[in-house]
Amino acid sequence: MVSITPDELVQYTRIAADRKIRGGDEFTQDMLDYFLTGEKISGIELPFEPLKNRFRLRMEEVTLLCGINGSGKSLLAGQFMLKAAEQGYKSLSISLEMSPKSQLARQVRMASLDVEPTMDYMLDFARWTKNKLWFFDQQGSVDMYHLKAVIAYAADNFGVDFVVIDSLMTLSIKSDDYNAQKDCINTLANLARALGIHILLVTHARKGVSVKDKLDRWSIRGASELADRADNILILGRTFSTDPEESDAYLDLAKARHFDGAECTLDLYLDLASMNYHLLDEEPNKLKMEEKAKVVPIDGQKLEAV
Repeated sequence: MVSITPDELVQYTRIAADRKIRGGDEFTQDMLDYFLTGEKISGIELPFEPLKNRFRLRMEEVTLLCGINGSGKSLLAGQFMLKAAEQGYKSLSISLEMSPKSQLARQVRMASLDVEPTMDYMLDFARWTKNKLWFFDQQGSVDMYHLKAVIAYAADNFGVDFVVIDSLMTLSIKSDDYNAQKDCINTLANLARALGIHILLVTHARKGVSVKDKLDRWSIRGASELADRADNILILGRTFSTDPEESDAYLDLAKARHFDGAECTLDLYLDLASMNYHLLDEEPNKLKMEEKAKVVPIDGQKLEAV
């Protein structure tokens, strides 16, 4: 759990912006790293093979995950956290809607592929997730002052590099206060860049949207700046089909600012036993719980585990 004293809170809300003007030649090494060391396609892989070399959750970026109530946004976000942990990334869940107990109970089910995991598996899972999964133990709502402090504290003290905020509606921002929503997404984008982390913000679809309507980036409830400022947008929609041959949901990669031509739509199926989303030809995989370090580019020459 993440707990912060009042003194630490003050410290971690002071993130300075160092403004500099530099010549383009000073970024030559950065440019080479982007193409030569794998940085172009670096970041957290999602649990769907077609996206592996097409799109990642890269550090210093913000992603919106949007859908209607009941579409499974929180399920999918939890699945992303497990996939990130498999790759050596450390995640922080800031869920004001679900307790850490409820989240972990669902994630061990996802990991084991069992409705009722064995005692041995649950204990192994608990040991494996130590220092990999972190949870902000508060339900209800949180203001931006505390949210910034929690994220900065977790990144600095626990090495967290993937943050899931579930959801925008639980932040202390009025639904019609578009200026505050604009400030929120700008703050998250600045935090992601300053701390070198990825932030995923769960959002809801506009009221009045039918469950059968195809969603797009314009369906996101709130200020238009949410979609404009985010680096990536994932839309999760349910099909609510009664045909067992048809998919249960779709995942629309509606925006991928730094990935050319990555936009696509995947048909997803929900495995009811494990509560994992998967593709038709890709059954959910049982978590192997191996110790694996994330791989990052260094020295402009190679990839190295850390």
